[in-house]
Amino acid sequence: MSKAAGLPSQHASASFWHTEPRLLSHRTTKDLPEQADIVVVGTGISGASVVHHLLEKLNSEGAEKKTVLVLEAREICWAATGRNGGHCLPIFYEHPHDPSISNFEYANFLALSDLISTHNIACEWNTQPGIRGLYSDEEVKLAHHAVNTLQQTNPPLGKMCRVVDTADELQKLGLAVPETKGAVVTDVAARLWPYKLVTAIWESALTNPCLNLQTHTPVLSVSPSGTGKWNLRTDRGIVEAKKVVLATNAYTSHLIPSMADLIVPCRGQMSALLPGEAFSGPSRTKTSFAFIGPKMDDYLVQRPDEFSAHLMFGGGRSFGPSLGISDDGEVDANVAKYLRTALPRLLLSSEGKKGEEELQATHEWTGIMGFSRDSLPWVGEVPDHKGIFVAAGYTGHGMPNAWLCGKSVVTMVLGDDRGMAVQRAVEEGLPRAYLLNQERIGRARKLDTVETQDEDHMFKAEVIAEA
Repeated sequence: MSKAAGLPSQHASASFWHTEPRLLSHRTTKDLPEQADIVVVGTGISGASVVHHLLEKLNSEGAEKKTVLVLEAREICWAATGRNGGHCLPIFYEHPHDPSISNFEYANFLALSDLISTHNIACEWNTQPGIRGLYSDEEVKLAHHAVNTLQQTNPPLGKMCRVVDTADELQKLGLAVPETKGAVVTDVAARLWPYKLVTAIWESALTNPCLNLQTHTPVLSVSPSGTGKWNLRTDRGIVEAKKVVLATNAYTSHLIPSMADLIVPCRGQMSALLPGEAFSGPSRTKTSFAFIGPKMDDYLVQRPDEFSAHLMFGGGRSFGPSLGISDDGEVDANVAKYLRTALPRLLLSSEGKKGEEELQATHEWTGIMGFSRDSLPWVGEVPDHKGIFVAAGYTGHGMPNAWLCGKSVVTMVLGDDRGMAVQRAVEEGLPRAYLLNQERIGRARKLDTVETQDEDHMFKAEVIAEA
């Protein structure tokens, strides 16, 4: 039985992405406002998107002026977005029978790229191919079937994916054989410094006088006010809001306990590794990587050479506890060991050799993902909670989804007619499969629990095995 998530830890592990902090301890006003038209909880990529698109709508000619209050438990972008793997890798073939999902992820990727270019945001955004190494024959078989299906259901995006399964081709991609059984190569991926992207969005938003942002103000509970509004209780007082948007991902069930079995916290672990000779100069990686297998769901990007070329490597969940954990204050020693030692065995140098050395970590940290019962994000108004909206449950796949999920929530929040607003969001590209409604909840609860599904795919490793 899933239990509600706790509050974000006040003693979080130190993420590499936070080494150049901005807007620390920001409070637009000294005192917490007692009321607001719209309150947004959370300041990661989802919260930033919600506020960015809200302000765009509210600034348009003839729009009714509204006050927007943002509440953040810790610092800005201090949770999953500020702790992730630093990559944006759409997986077009993961849901090949529903083209709306792959189209949405591609649109999300293009929207982020355009945002960064238009506003000249310095966040190390670099487009590059994505490679998903596969480590079982079953994974390769499934990939062939999925990519073939995608090429039939969505030919434009299907052309951007191909399956590689010969030793020669895998080695050309830099993958070690015979360990690697196959790979999916996607033309569309990017690496970035996610915290810099999100804080730049907040810096721009905070120039708008209708926005008030309060950090270090965790929301303890949300309850009806008795006047058709909602009371958000904090340790600094109560705020009354007409509408509430929870951009709280893994922590959503702390405020909506009925969603505890739909979005389950899951701790992921990251490392910033010095490349050493094996991954420097001509041997540096040139793509985004993921490594997928029975005991693997790992991910890698490499920062620019001029900025130390850190290998940003995360995963290793099978080597330590993860599911049901909402505390990002601890770093697991076994997972850390795996992350320092795995890459020289997974990747080849430019000379086609596998390395053996343990890489040096400059930073090791954890972050909390929100695992969805049916693996898809939950976007929309919470049933039986009129006026409370959610964009959460990305299952470790937030960067290719969250920006446009936030935009879709804004369409619903500002819509006068609920049904028409939802339909408009779908017409704008939101997959129907993402909609939060009672019917989907019922279908999801017929599936195995998140915990059972995870046990079926992840097997606790007692020792660090050779890759």
